Amino acid sequence: MQNIPNHFKTPILQVIEESGSGHDVLAFSKSKNLNCEIDKYMKNKTLILSTGLAMFSMFFGSGNLVFPVLVGKISEGHYLLAAIGFLLTGVLVPFLGVLAMFLFEGDQKSFFSRLGKSATFWFPLFALSLMGPFGVLARCITVAHGAFKMVAPNLTLWLFSVISCSVIFILTLYKNKIVSILGSFLTPVLLISLTAITYYGLKGASLPTTAAIIEWNSFKQGLLQGYQTMDLLASFFFSTFIIKHLQESQTGLKQSIAVFMKSSLLGASLLSVIYVALVILGAIYAPQLAGVPSQEMLNRIAILSLGSWAAPILSTTVILACLTTAIVLTSLFADFTRKEILKGQYGESTSLAITLIIAFFVSTLEFSGIMLVLSPILEYTYPALILLTVINIFHKWADHPQSLNRKL
Repeated sequence: MQNIPNHFKTPILQVIEESGSGHDVLAFSKSKNLNCEIDKYMKNKTLILSTGLAMFSMFFGSGNLVFPVLVGKISEGHYLLAAIGFLLTGVLVPFLGVLAMFLFEGDQKSFFSRLGKSATFWFPLFALSLMGPFGVLARCITVAHGAFKMVAPNLTLWLFSVISCSVIFILTLYKNKIVSILGSFLTPVLLISLTAITYYGLKGASLPTTAAIIEWNSFKQGLLQGYQTMDLLASFFFSTFIIKHLQESQTGLKQSIAVFMKSSLLGASLLSVIYVALVILGAIYAPQLAGVPSQEMLNRIAILSLGSWAAPILSTTVILACLTTAIVLTSLFADFTRKEILKGQYGESTSLAITLIIAFFVSTLEFSGIMLVLSPILEYTYPALILLTVINIFHKWADHPQSLNRKL
């Protein structure tokens, strides 16, 4: 009885009271109804795990390997305060976006319509441009190049970009099969790699002394670097897949809500643990990271903590992670371009070519150049997007309080 979940105990105790026979209890435990309940319980647990890992994978892209380490490096002894700032904008805010989209049932047009009718076109264009060839997609290429330099240090960025864009073009045409294969393979490999780097990076190392005086600049830097992940923008577009998955997997709204909340907690917890670990690593190895480009900091920590043998493993993992993200982002921007801008007059190959040509030229600015362009844009627009998200959540409660109270 001690190993049986609480919600199974009530019918079992009822049988005990009615029958008073141990044999009857044993018979009941083997009954079809109890088996169905256990089956349902295990399926729910599996769904929570798979959905939580999917949320983690959705948010943990190429930039998420860079910015926490950078936050730790520049924290100057205030790494815990900097980590809190990063968690607020890098974890809490994106999951608020997921919650908002869940309340809107994945209806992006309804979500953006509060900005005006025209916003249903220009805001997705703006967001997908930043996430696509003018921002994150180009950044993926530079991060992958930084990882590839661990095994081929003489390969130039422009040549790597040409090769990468060609590979992305081909693979995006077959994205349904490729992304699912890479996604199922990458998440466990990435988690194992990061766990190994964290364990050996912290083993025997002295944690930096936390400064007694609170330095709010470190907290601010953590907040601003959390903007750079652009995961709030990702939540507006990627959450649709999670919502559809839950709707198809559950028979009732109540079950979907419960799974969504528990999955979100799992995904957010995984992200938080990894981010804090990366921030601490950045703080510990700050002296050795002086002068190292941002996109190569984790590579340097891996070599310092694990040795040169780790280079090909980490390089392959990071490149595949960047490739998976790049395929999804290329597809999103190309589809929007083909349907909303070109009005279906040209095929998929044309929109993909346009997307990747732009991404190639932007990637030649290098990681630091792309960040120089994106930072002021995000510093002003991200707070507005956070405000829009919070307002939309409260509007849902204000417009339909009884409905939402029943849901949540």
